[in-house]
Amino acid sequence: MRIIGKFVYIIAFVALAGLLSAGCASQREVNHGGMTLDRAIADAAARIDERIAAGSKIALLNFSSPSDRFSLYVLDELSANLLDSGRLTVVDRREVDLIRGEFDFQFSGEVGDESMQSMGQMLGAQSIVSGSLTEIGGDYRIAIRVLNVQSAAIEVHFRSDIANDRRVQALLEGGRTGAGSVPQWLAAAQTPTAQPVRNPTPAAQAVQPPVGQAPVQAQPAAPPAPVFRIGDTGPAGGIIFFDQGNNSGGWRFMEAAPVDLGPVVFATEGISVNEIQQMAFAQGNNERRSRALGTGFSNTEHLTRIANNRGGGFGWAVRLAATYELNGFDDWFLPSQDELNHMYGNLHMRGLGNFRAERYWSSSMGTWGTLWGTRTVAQYINFSNGEVGSSGDGWIDGSPPVYLEARYLVRPVRRF
Repeated sequence: MRIIGKFVYIIAFVALAGLLSAGCASQREVNHGGMTLDRAIADAAARIDERIAAGSKIALLNFSSPSDRFSLYVLDELSANLLDSGRLTVVDRREVDLIRGEFDFQFSGEVGDESMQSMGQMLGAQSIVSGSLTEIGGDYRIAIRVLNVQSAAIEVHFRSDIANDRRVQALLEGGRTGAGSVPQWLAAAQTPTAQPVRNPTPAAQAVQPPVGQAPVQAQPAAPPAPVFRIGDTGPAGGIIFFDQGNNSGGWRFMEAAPVDLGPVVFATEGISVNEIQQMAFAQGNNERRSRALGTGFSNTEHLTRIANNRGGGFGWAVRLAATYELNGFDDWFLPSQDELNHMYGNLHMRGLGNFRAERYWSSSMGTWGTLWGTRTVAQYINFSNGEVGSSGDGWIDGSPPVYLEARYLVRPVRRF
């Protein structure tokens, strides 16, 4: 009996081992094929960060896959990895969504190179990112590439097999819903509001009041706020070059003046490093903050205070923009670097605005360390090629030494 009991025990043990082995094999079958999705995305971001020149502006446009959810996840994680590195300027997702709405394509759909190049130009980007997911016999491969906007040359091409794990399976569930083509907030802004059925009684007809009270005239409904598109003429007679899609901060649209001013110097006297640090503190204690969309107005206010402390700043670029007036509108200012970049991509690259192939001042400033100490510089964009540069007044060694005053163009903007 003992022998039989041992034999039964051995058989049970072998069977259990077989079940465990089958379970492990099944798990291996699900996960075979490579690294995790997150690891592949991180490696792709590192490759992009390594190959693309520091300071370049890059736009993540689309990722082709069977699922909108999967595509959005890849683009968002890739953007987060690149932003964490801080070497590249990543175009904000809302800006991409606005342009995507004009081109009417999805996050997860196939998009031609020419369409993506056009989008990249409108966004003022130097490089654009796209990708795809391919299934081969149950295995998945992720591919991500970076295209140069001007030359259409492929700058980065990353490929990796990824594990078909639970995260990948969950992201692929649901397929394409169509929601990826236009985000909710943008769809709401673009979809006309359904008009209620109106009573044939005129809106201004007197409302019947309680006995003993005078009739109250009903007020007609306020007309809807006008919606502008890129390239439209704005209320002041300028050209619309940016729409943030909502009234955040009390404004939605930006328009550029229809003509150039200048060329002029940025400042007839050098602005001190301390003044720039104060300006950066006003923008959140970060010099890069003063380059962002929506900061040109506050940059101009700060620089105007500096100019006034020096007797009015006559001849300064900021003074020229702040005192500009057109059709009764006098709320113009000198654009920030990113605002100027949108003028370059959304107007100049589309043949709008009558810009010249020359340098234009922005209101964004920073500091630059030299052998002679730290000096201040102002940012400009060269509209002949879209390159961002910095320049400041100062002495150039020579016999005799020469005092340099860079003179560039000014294009005022306003927001509403």
